[in-house]
Amino acid sequence: MADCKFETEIELKTSPEKLWKNLKEFVTLFPKAMPDLIEGIDVIEGDGRSVGTVYVATFKPTEVSPVATIIKERLEIVDDEKKIWGYRVLEGDILENYKNFKVVIYVGSSPKSDGALIKYTAEFNKANEKVVVDHDILKAFAVQMYKNVDAYLRKL
Repeated sequence: MADCKFETEIELKTSPEKLWKNLKEFVTLFPKAMPDLIEGIDVIEGDGRSVGTVYVATFKPTEVSPVATIIKERLEIVDDEKKIWGYRVLEGDILENYKNFKVVIYVGSSPKSDGALIKYTAEFNKANEKVVVDHDILKAFAVQMYKNVDAYLRKL
C-alpha cells in the first residue's frame, strides 16, 4: 500500500477523444510536444500501446533536475472504453526517493468546456524516512506535461 498519494485535475482545450487517441501514441507524441523536456522514448518490450509495454524515457536536464534522467516504465492499464491509462516506474533516479511509483490517468470531459479533463493520480512510497515529498513540484510537473501536450495537439 502506498504511503503517499497525490491527485490533480488538469483542464485542457483538446477534446477528450482527440487527447485519448493521441495519448496512445505517447512514444512519439511526448517528445514532439515537449522537445525541451523529453529527448526520446524507446520501446524495449511490447508494441508501445498495450498493457505490458516496457519503455525507456530520456528526459533532458532542467532547472529542477540539472542532469539528464532516464526512466524505465511499464504500461499497466490501457482501457479504451473508460479512457484510463496507467504505468509503473521500473527503474530510474526517481526510485532513489520514491518506491513503487505508479501513475493512473483518466481522460474525461470537462464540465466547463468542450475540452478534456485529466484526472492524474500518483501513488508511491518514500524510499526512506529522510525523503521529503514535495507534492507541489510533482503536480506542477504533471500539469506542465499535459499543458504542453494540449498546446501541441491544438496546432495539429
